[in-house]
Amino acid sequence: MHTNRQVLAGWQESTLTSYNAATKKFAKFKESRNENSYTLPISTEDIYDFVAWAGRGSEDNCNKGKITSKMLAKYLFAIKSWHTFHDAPYPYQTATRVKLMLKASGKQDALQPPRREKSPVLVEDLAKLTKTLSGQSAELNAVADLAIVAFWGMARMSELTYQSDRGLIRPKTKLTASDVKCVDGVLVLELHDAKTAKPATGGKPDSLFGYNNALGRVNLTKRRVNGILAEAWKHLGRPHLSGHSFQVGGPSIRKALGVSIEDIKTLGRWTTDCYKTYTKPLTEDEVITSLAILELPSI
Repeated sequence: MHTNRQVLAGWQESTLTSYNAATKKFAKFKESRNENSYTLPISTEDIYDFVAWAGRGSEDNCNKGKITSKMLAKYLFAIKSWHTFHDAPYPYQTATRVKLMLKASGKQDALQPPRREKSPVLVEDLAKLTKTLSGQSAELNAVADLAIVAFWGMARMSELTYQSDRGLIRPKTKLTASDVKCVDGVLVLELHDAKTAKPATGGKPDSLFGYNNALGRVNLTKRRVNGILAEAWKHLGRPHLSGHSFQVGGPSIRKALGVSIEDIKTLGRWTTDCYKTYTKPLTEDEVITSLAILELPSI
């Protein structure tokens, strides 16, 4: 329906992806109760039972499948939006009890051992990764290029990858070849996955990160890239690294080299102090090795 498409267009693509994760989680909850089919609106009991099922409780036997209270709150917001899309009434009378249940889950979250922080990709890691991937195939060459941009651009995987592996890209939504410009000898890439991005009209060019095969252009999807990277990191003896690690490595090396915080925030497109989450201290040896690989003088 035209109205459905217009409602969907009001949300960013990344927002819809997160909403989809929430509906999948709710579907798993229903499957756990042998309820494979259901209709909207969901009931008040569904809301309460879902919160108890997905969130941590004092009487849980294990944490398998449990999510944090903060993530659960986001999922509930997504479920509300799901109802909005289908023009179904959401049981808002559950708000008070749900708030208390989330508070109780938060207390259990605090008792969990701290999660291991994301490790940064080092310049040495990036060099080994590109050497491993480059020259193997058109797809792996494209992933190597993406990895370099992710590191130095301090970019999220979702900013550089595509929802589908086929099809032309709508301008001003994801990176395309037309988004690359040369300014004073420097290549500049214009990212569009920010919440303020506005879709443009006109032709639909090819993806920037992808490759061509006998069937045409293949776009790199986040799932495919993460899968390739996971195998490569395992091969290189760095299995703890992930796609998120590029966004940690980029600002960490810049800070170690004396780049100002304001410049790091600007380059990383951060407007608040959340950049602190992504900057990790590097050892002296890590910095020296990075400088040697980059052929820069020691600081």
